Amino acid sequence: MGCPPPVLLATPRFWYVRRPTPLARLLQPLGWLYGLGVRWHRGISRPVRLPVPVVSVGNITLGGTGKTPLVIALARELQGQGWCVAVLLRGYGSSRQAPCRVGVGHSASDVGDEALELYQQLPEAQVWVGLDRLASAQDAIAAGATLLLLDDGLQHWRLARDCDISVLDRVHGLGNGLVFPAGPLREPVSELGRADLLVLTGGGTDFEAPLRWPVAKPLIRLASWIESPPGLADQPLLAFCGIGLPAKFFAALDHAGLLVVERLGFPDHHPYAQADLERLQHRADVLHATLVTTVKDWQRLPWGWQQRVVALPLELDSAAVAAIAAVVVLQLGIEMEASADG
Repeated sequence: MGCPPPVLLATPRFWYVRRPTPLARLLQPLGWLYGLGVRWHRGISRPVRLPVPVVSVGNITLGGTGKTPLVIALARELQGQGWCVAVLLRGYGSSRQAPCRVGVGHSASDVGDEALELYQQLPEAQVWVGLDRLASAQDAIAAGATLLLLDDGLQHWRLARDCDISVLDRVHGLGNGLVFPAGPLREPVSELGRADLLVLTGGGTDFEAPLRWPVAKPLIRLASWIESPPGLADQPLLAFCGIGLPAKFFAALDHAGLLVVERLGFPDHHPYAQADLERLQHRADVLHATLVTTVKDWQRLPWGWQQRVVALPLELDSAAVAAIAAVVVLQLGIEMEASADG
């Protein structure tokens, strides 16, 4: 089926130190074993070729690189070109095992926060959640999909793909270049060679990855930012989030010129309890601040709390998204021609 990423309570700081620390070196043998396990899993997989194109958007690192916003933007771009898009994902936090098409009435606890965000942002696309993405794909095709987008699919090998996109954070890069748990890599950096396109997200330039990207691969820089909402200009804000790299969200708020008086990070995909939210509200009241968070975190809030918290969406460079879509379509043409010749 694929190799699911490890569940992280927090991102270790030593992963993003330029030179591997003694702790990273101590954990490196475990990283070798983990990498061997990933390669073994891929080696025994027998990918299934489907009658429609399959495009994967994934990453080689753990933590947030901006995959979901790119999937949303890419799906819209491809829909505009006439494709009937279905997005397939495992659904982190979902309580469902069998394929499930996300629809009205589903909650984040049902299908996961990412699936709910995709469904709300892509009303004309199909969004499917399920551990068996082959079964999800077959159901999506039966429902009329002409192109499948795999969210977080780089390490999924059950489905043969026509185009693999690997997303990399421009600021954090490959971290210390080591495989989990010694570093942030989900598999050895050499596996980046499987990607047909590399996308660098974010706008920071203060960190250069210690390893060079494969030179033969197309690379597109995708700038992203948060627009300053008119109603929040010069208003004190208490920002919180539970994503892979909370610092990215906080940096985007600073870049937007917003007045963030306090920032609080939670573990990735954190399920906000009533006690968490009451503490946040109490702190916001003390600071006379408005609560703000990411769209993904907002999906995990109870309905009543969604009315009290402002979700700040990430904006993407439309020209870069169009360029990514152009590479995808070109790659699909190459793959289709190769299949016809075969």
